[in-house]
Amino acid sequence: MKKLDRATKYTILICIGLVIFNVIFGFALSRVAINALRTQINERMLDISNTAAAMLNGDELAKITADDYGSPEYNSVMKTLTYFQDNIELSYIYCIIQVSEKEFVFGVDPTIEDPGEFGSPIVYTDALYNASKGTAGVDEIPYADEWGEFYSSYSPVFDSKGNVAGIVAADFSTDWYNQRIRQLFYIIVAFISAALIVGIFLAVMITGQYNKLFIALVDKMNDLSNGIETLLKEVDSSEDDFGYFALSDTDSDKSVNDSVKLLEEKIVIMQMRLTNQIEVIRSHAYIDVLTGVNNRNSYMEYLQILEDKIAGNPELVFSVVVFDINQLKMINDDFGHDQGDKLIIEVSKEILQVFGGNRIYRVGGDEFVAILDDLDPSEKILKVKELLTNKISIGYATYDPKIDRTYSDVFHRADNAMYVDKREFYKTHEDRRMKRN
Repeated sequence: MKKLDRATKYTILICIGLVIFNVIFGFALSRVAINALRTQINERMLDISNTAAAMLNGDELAKITADDYGSPEYNSVMKTLTYFQDNIELSYIYCIIQVSEKEFVFGVDPTIEDPGEFGSPIVYTDALYNASKGTAGVDEIPYADEWGEFYSSYSPVFDSKGNVAGIVAADFSTDWYNQRIRQLFYIIVAFISAALIVGIFLAVMITGQYNKLFIALVDKMNDLSNGIETLLKEVDSSEDDFGYFALSDTDSDKSVNDSVKLLEEKIVIMQMRLTNQIEVIRSHAYIDVLTGVNNRNSYMEYLQILEDKIAGNPELVFSVVVFDINQLKMINDDFGHDQGDKLIIEVSKEILQVFGGNRIYRVGGDEFVAILDDLDPSEKILKVKELLTNKISIGYATYDPKIDRTYSDVFHRADNAMYVDKREFYKTHEDRRMKRN
């Protein structure tokens, strides 16, 4: 059997390395990127149902029955839901009424063709049940009913006493949901396939020449790394610096060993960059892109931890502070969303400066929550109000085991206090909000 020459050995090793590298990279990138995209889609779904729920009057919704069709209260709910149905990319949006522990029925449905009849049963899901307990959520798996197959987000509508008066459901078809996942998957598969084809083609070309084609391989690897760079920027726009360098200008008179060494260094740097980008993608599932503070996904995850702590230690000490930006709608309307974003960033920076720590969350477009170990954060609240004069409304509550059974009890007291503060502000300032109560 003819002994393989050095160039052929290098070529075979490089081909094997390219295949392994692309398979591992494709698997890791697809898993992380798809999970990150699922998180973003779920957050978008929740933003829609949360916004609709916040615009409804819980006290009025709790009183609506089938006989109230056409009443002012019924029409008010219908008008709000119709706006979302007509202007947001979703399949259906409607109100749900709970009739027993795990039994739910249709309430107000703005669908023109074949709407859900008031009082007809709703398919039960765990996310719907959690919403009935006050925690908004999204279905982990799709469900099917007579209208099709859907993923849905569910957001509770609270009455003035903090009780769940109803639930807003926003349906998104499984085809719509999966199409967005498939688009990202196809991009990754196409890129990996192209990279493999290019790599194998280059390896075959190298077998015909020795030193010269090893240099060409280094140049092509530089092109490949730039392609990876482009894909990573599409998935995540953050920048890093690992001493990234180009090898396209490698001297043609360098030895084979020099070229192989340069190629090895290049691959090591690419692996470092990919590892870093994967970590960045993971972190973006928990960080608000605009402000850099923790996002709603991180907030919901910590709430589960906190609920477990409360159950295990009734003497736990913590306070909840709710912040809401004043007149953000007016700023967006009059000066544009860029100015509104600047205000959001300014508020988040001042909150971080005063409250510090790592439990500051942006839970909505203009709402932040801080979970503190302090019994009395009033001094910090006064300080942040001085820094952000009239820009935010604030309310807080401290956990009291005598009256609070869950975190939600503390949050609702803080949220109600914030709305008291906000009403005081709007007594002397223009108010363009959709009224909550």
